[in-house]
Amino acid sequence: MAGDGELGPAVPDFEAFLEAHRSEILEAYARNLAALDSPISRDPIALRQAMANAEQILDDVAETLRAGTIKVGDSHKMIAWEVGATRAASGVHPDESLRAASVWFQAVVTCLMERMPGDAESMRLLTLVVLGLERSITTRIREASASYSSFLLDKVHEAQVEERRRIARELHDRLGHGLSVAHRQLELYDLHRATKPATATAKVETAHQAILETMQNLRAVTSELHPQEPLNSLEKALLYYLETVDMDEVDIRLRVSGDETWASPTVRDESFLILREATRNALNHGNPTKVLIRVAFAPHELRASVEDNGLGFDEGGRRSDGVGLMSMQERAAIIGGTTTITSRPGHGTHVELYVPFSGLGT
Repeated sequence: MAGDGELGPAVPDFEAFLEAHRSEILEAYARNLAALDSPISRDPIALRQAMANAEQILDDVAETLRAGTIKVGDSHKMIAWEVGATRAASGVHPDESLRAASVWFQAVVTCLMERMPGDAESMRLLTLVVLGLERSITTRIREASASYSSFLLDKVHEAQVEERRRIARELHDRLGHGLSVAHRQLELYDLHRATKPATATAKVETAHQAILETMQNLRAVTSELHPQEPLNSLEKALLYYLETVDMDEVDIRLRVSGDETWASPTVRDESFLILREATRNALNHGNPTKVLIRVAFAPHELRASVEDNGLGFDEGGRRSDGVGLMSMQERAAIIGGTTTITSRPGHGTHVELYVPFSGLGT
């Protein structure tokens, strides 16, 4: 218990008087909150917390009367912390908490002053009640304010973490791919320039195009213009991508069915990045001879897959691909979809994308 302000002996009759009017005071508080059209009165959870808090404040006042000095029970910390967090989560402005505290203070003081005799002893005890009431309320307001601020700071931190994840995803999917293609094409240029000059020249041109695309994506990412351009055709985007990869030793096939316009540009854009990442993973890590990409549009959903006959991996000891696998899952979640990855050593890998059109993706 915290306390100071010695003001005199306690009077059991006054404590009983306060207890006799407890229900009346609480009812007046709830009624005045409603008359004020406070958001606290409209929210059942906030109202229940406010009334529980008010009950505890009356307990503090009763303890103050018994001790003859101001007392605030330690129990205030838990409920005040809950009040602050709940009101921050529901968007209740701090001004509303101050207004509610004022309403509560007036309800207690008004009730007591209207019913107490006006003798000097009663006024002395009323002074003690008012001081105890003020201390209990302000202590709880400070605790609730700290909780309110802590909740908002946590939300800011979560937003910062999510933004960092988004930036990492954008850099990996929109810039990393182009740099990887350019690097691989330049490696092929070195491989072919002595024996196949025409082929080597084509590799340089592909590397050049990949660098130009990466520069465009970099400008889009840095200027917050993502998605840089609405994706008009998922099939054309995949075909363009397949033109940039080294397919000399890999049989890559693409099958697209259905009407693409059933999916929104956002769904097509995110799906393209997911399928491109799955294909890139297959080529870079699986060493396959065949890769099959399927995309099926229906009026209510998109189903797509990337399947290879490469090395595969043990799902129990799934390889860590850094941002790549996580990026596919996060992009699927953005459009309300899911990705499923199945693989076995020596039997290739199968990546499945499913996007229903009932949510964000429509």
